[in-house]
Amino acid sequence: MTFLNVILIGGAAAVAVPIIIHLLNKNRYRTVRWGAMHLLEMTLKVNQRRLRLEQLLLLLVRCFVLAALAFCMARPVLTGASLLVGAAKTSMVVLLDNSYSMDHRGAGAPNFELARELAAKVVGELGRGSDVMVMQMASGGAPLYDASVTDIGRVAKDLRVLEAGFGKADVASSLEKAAAIIAKAPQSYREIVVVSDFQKVSWSEKETPTRKRLADQLRKMNLPPQITLFHAGTQGRENVCVESLDFSRTVLGVRQPVTVRATVRNFGERELPDLRVFFRVDGAERSAAQISLGAGEQKQVLFTCTFDTPGSHVIEVVTDADPLKADNSYAASIPVWDHVPVLVVNGDPNPEPLRGETDYLQIALQPFQQGKEKAELSDLIAGTTVTLDGLDEKALADKRVVVLANVSRLSDAQLRAVKDFVRDGGGLLIFPGERVDTAWYNRDLAAFGLMPATFLALAGGREAKTPPTRIVPQHFSHPALEFFNDTRNGNLADGELRQWFRLREPPPNDSLLNAFARLDSGDPFLVEKKFGEGRVILCAVPCDTDWGNLPLRPFYLPLMQRLVTHLASTVFPPRNLEPGQPAVAFLPADSARKKATITDPLGEKHELTVAAKGGRGVVEFAKTQRPGLYVLAAPDGAVIHFVVNINREESDLSQLPEPERRAAAKAMSAELVSSVEEYKALDRRRRFGSELWQPLLWAVLGALFAELLLQQFITRRRR
Repeated sequence: MTFLNVILIGGAAAVAVPIIIHLLNKNRYRTVRWGAMHLLEMTLKVNQRRLRLEQLLLLLVRCFVLAALAFCMARPVLTGASLLVGAAKTSMVVLLDNSYSMDHRGAGAPNFELARELAAKVVGELGRGSDVMVMQMASGGAPLYDASVTDIGRVAKDLRVLEAGFGKADVASSLEKAAAIIAKAPQSYREIVVVSDFQKVSWSEKETPTRKRLADQLRKMNLPPQITLFHAGTQGRENVCVESLDFSRTVLGVRQPVTVRATVRNFGERELPDLRVFFRVDGAERSAAQISLGAGEQKQVLFTCTFDTPGSHVIEVVTDADPLKADNSYAASIPVWDHVPVLVVNGDPNPEPLRGETDYLQIALQPFQQGKEKAELSDLIAGTTVTLDGLDEKALADKRVVVLANVSRLSDAQLRAVKDFVRDGGGLLIFPGERVDTAWYNRDLAAFGLMPATFLALAGGREAKTPPTRIVPQHFSHPALEFFNDTRNGNLADGELRQWFRLREPPPNDSLLNAFARLDSGDPFLVEKKFGEGRVILCAVPCDTDWGNLPLRPFYLPLMQRLVTHLASTVFPPRNLEPGQPAVAFLPADSARKKATITDPLGEKHELTVAAKGGRGVVEFAKTQRPGLYVLAAPDGAVIHFVVNINREESDLSQLPEPERRAAAKAMSAELVSSVEEYKALDRRRRFGSELWQPLLWAVLGALFAELLLQQFITRRRR
């Protein structure tokens, strides 16, 4: 035990006052000899013992009143003096929820303004010499400073100008990063303060074990920090968001119509009978729709547009239904191609018409190439056909898809180039044939991760008596084959295959492999594998007429185009990002070591140097925590748009109710407060222990009352 006002403990000396008075009064008595005194001697002795006991009891009560009053004024606390002295300086980490739900405006200011003001006041309470680190929970745990700051006034000022509007708050990740910082803190008294609106999606029950585990790790530190959870802001009742955008085409060419499907959801508690939804293209409004959206309902709105110029474009669907602007719009960066460059590697060339391995494939990919008199028709796919010697890193630099048609095997350099190409988002389509070295494919190509399924053996035969197999007609869910669910687009079962490779069946639970088309023999016909950011598709038959009549069927042209455009649909590096995901662009090789500029959503320009990587230039910008549009200006004048969209999970503004907030705090061995006053009281209790002056004051009042009753009792007895 120690005292906050040590000097006032000297007031306990007042205990001597009633003792002195008692002694003075005792000296007033005189001894008088009286002859009949012996007759009362026994009675007097008994009364004297009772009187002494009553006086002693009264004296003790009066002494206790004075001593307890002195102790009360000295403010005793249940703690040690060493801790009291050491608690003046603090190392604090503030985790501030800057997710876009914090921009909800209740009756007064937005929740985030309240939160940052509370955080600033908490920091302002720290003693001189304390240090602070501020971390933003919804921007990848981005710290406000490179190192802890001792200028408390600066921290409070910086807190008051922060902005919300970022993605979902990652509580677990933020706690983990805070633990790493607090473990190296210079002060012995340490504290982690979490300021949040306690939105259900960020403080979900399923993450309770993770939060508890991190809190346990904090408690096991040599100097464990105090954890304070600060609830800030009110719960929102009304919110509408544009939840997602979907497109009818995976690859979009010039003057090709595309349908944009926008999903709009009402998280509010009232119906919106005339909600306006706007469609913008490159910043200009193109069209609008009006819908009725019930409470808790979602609807889809369709818009159609075409692009007259190739390059990078931005579309946006906007609704202005409520003050929470962050989720009222959804944007997407759309690359529009004047052509899709494809490299076709012919493993069995032949100068005679339609006798070469890739002759039918070239016609299917570029059907309008021969009809040049029809100027209004053009091919989206631009195929370049080479022999095996023409496959190298330079040939792959500007391509989106590579087709290996009856290619026996690749050299080590070619294999590495193809692997890097697919890993970085390219597509690989493999057609086997008589020339393929199946042992090499099963060994070397599989070892590099590029083989969707190994070759087992040849099946069927080219003799007329051998029964053919066909592609099984079914309802296709794969994007490349959905087109054929409408039989007017062609029936895949019309083709006959006399010979084919049996492919090993992919494991049923492998998410990277998919046999998305089959033969009626039971063997896989098309097998897809994801590799890095790209895809590989393996077919069981060649792309010519040697093993069947597929190239002679009407469905062959759309089938080849669908397979190639599906493989080309992966826009990599991606242009539609999550907060904190780097914006990366591949540029021509001659851009290396030149300067590019990227403009962020606030209009600030950042200069970047293009690096050389493989056969291309690469530029990367990592500071994409803020949602919005980032515009990259390449050295050759090309413009590439990147869009950072926030996670729509936070559009449901429901917060944890008070009992659940307390349960979350209890699981973390933390204290939950909702005001600065509560925090101050909690902080005093933590630093100085539990003060005893209040119970002592009640004891003083009780003792005074007891002294009064005792005095009256003694007086009545004497009478």
